[in-house]
Amino acid sequence: DQHTELKENPKSGTIVNEIVAFLNTCDGKIYIGVKDDGTVVGVSNVDEAMLRIADMLSNEILPSPEALVSIDSIEEDGKSIVSISVRKGNDLFYVKKYGRSSSGCLKRVGTSSRGMSEKEIEYAMRTVIAAKLDICDIPSRQSDFSFRELSLYYASKGYHLNEPAMESSLKLRTSEGKYNVLAELLSDANAISIKIARFRGKDKSELDEKSEYGHQCLLRAIDRMTDRLEAENYTLSKIEGVRRKDKRLMDMSSLREAFINAIAHNDWTMCPPAVYVFSDRIEIFSYGGLPLGQTREMFFMGASNPRNASLMRILSDLEYVEQTGHGIPEIVRNYGREAFDINDNYINVTIPFDKEVMESHMKNTLKDDGAINDAINDAINENEKAVILAIKAKPNITREDLAQMIGKSTATIYRALNSLQEKGLIKRVGSKKTGHWAIRK
Repeated sequence: DQHTELKENPKSGTIVNEIVAFLNTCDGKIYIGVKDDGTVVGVSNVDEAMLRIADMLSNEILPSPEALVSIDSIEEDGKSIVSISVRKGNDLFYVKKYGRSSSGCLKRVGTSSRGMSEKEIEYAMRTVIAAKLDICDIPSRQSDFSFRELSLYYASKGYHLNEPAMESSLKLRTSEGKYNVLAELLSDANAISIKIARFRGKDKSELDEKSEYGHQCLLRAIDRMTDRLEAENYTLSKIEGVRRKDKRLMDMSSLREAFINAIAHNDWTMCPPAVYVFSDRIEIFSYGGLPLGQTREMFFMGASNPRNASLMRILSDLEYVEQTGHGIPEIVRNYGREAFDINDNYINVTIPFDKEVMESHMKNTLKDDGAINDAINDAINENEKAVILAIKAKPNITREDLAQMIGKSTATIYRALNSLQEKGLIKRVGSKKTGHWAIRK
């Protein structure tokens, strides 16, 4: 099988190739003194064979794989054979005399070892380099940052840090003293864009709306994005007997876990994550694929292997994540493994809409839209209509969040709200701070 290789001759020149292939692909065992058909022929001089393999590890493979390879002798059918146990490494290993070429960089394919293509070698090298570079080690593109929002978030949890102490303890500077990518993400203002895009149908052929949530402290962006996702998650209420039963468009816990996971594990050296809303689903897209050393099985089991350890620590401090490993298994339990599209360069999580809730909401929206149009004879503009629909979805929404949701300036939202109140279509119930909006019937 893929994890086992049999060699009859201890002097075979391909043993080094098999070791390199396992190092680059998967855990495996090589048995020397066994024919391809499984017949045990044994090794006449076990000590010499083991010494030769040890020299091979020291002199013929780069980087050194000695910590990942163990050599032993065992008895089988009354004969001595050599067993080589190899664990998959996190580097790109190659046969020294051939260098990082197709002849030197090998991988395991089924029961054989083959040379990697140039594209595979390039990708493996890029992955290894990226994995060794934490976002704390990469200088930011800007140098003038403030962290008032970050300080307030920590203060809300009982941590009171002045800026110099905060920069040091949260690792916001590189070893050379420059602000790093983590600092850029957490600063009050930055150049990092995080968007929600809504499309009219089931594909990206017709863009309906694009809303920007970036260019601010990542923690504030997370809060506003989760508020927006909550607003997208409609509720269908039904009376069953004497009880009211609420059903959501999506499981909110799974949706939040998918989004926070995208933020925490995104490869920020590539692009920011994004959220796409279609007519039948939401997709949460992050870059970077699985972190180096993590398998699909480990991922689905919830094994923690954070790509951005320093960012994960901050999210844990502020209780955005629990690091209990339950998030991915929860999504799998609710939506299955098919919810995840895992590629070498990205992870896309698809949360489908509940059909009953979706159909009910579409009927109500069409009915309400008709009522609005009939009542005012098309007297409201597109901004005002968007405000009414947003208020219908979330009556306690703030003016600032309306601006974020609709993708318009706060001044435009103020004008729309004033106009709608003057036309008698909406009203404010309660105070500015604790009240909510209501649509007049």
